Amino acid sequence: MIGLPDLKTPLLWLLGLGLVAALGVAGIERTRAAGARSDAATAQRELADYRASVAEAGRLAERAARTQEQTWRDRVDGVTRDGQAQVAAARDAAGRAGAAERQLRDEVAAYRAAIRAGQTSSTAEGSPAAADPLDLLADLFGRADVRAGELARIADERGAAGTTCERTADAMTAE
Repeated sequence: MIGLPDLKTPLLWLLGLGLVAALGVAGIERTRAAGARSDAATAQRELADYRASVAEAGRLAERAARTQEQTWRDRVDGVTRDGQAQVAAARDAAGRAGAAERQLRDEVAAYRAAIRAGQTSSTAEGSPAAADPLDLLADLFGRADVRAGELARIADERGAAGTTCERTADAMTAE
């Protein structure tokens, strides 16, 4: 019989080479997995560092915004106080003008009464007294003066309010 070649030795060699190849592949995979874990840990550290820096930047931006807001609020409060003082001053001036107007009106009324007292003796009996031109003129000027005082008070208050509004807007835009 023809002898069969002994296949055990080449088979063992093949099995040995296969085992060495399998161990080599397993080692390579294990090394790759360890590197991937290392890469994942590095990525997690980088992500944590990034989140921390973003959070800190957010806190700093919020603090800067609050500081700017407080600056604007302080400016607006100052402008508002000044505007209220101007309106109060305008009202005081209008009050003083009104008092002077009333005093002048009283003086004119006293003067008219004195003139009428002198004219009543010369008026004919039985005829109605005609409207005194001085009375009409004094009444007309008195009404005009009252209206002018009202308009001046309104103009002063609105002027002070407008100035306050402009200064408020300027305070909000100034750095």
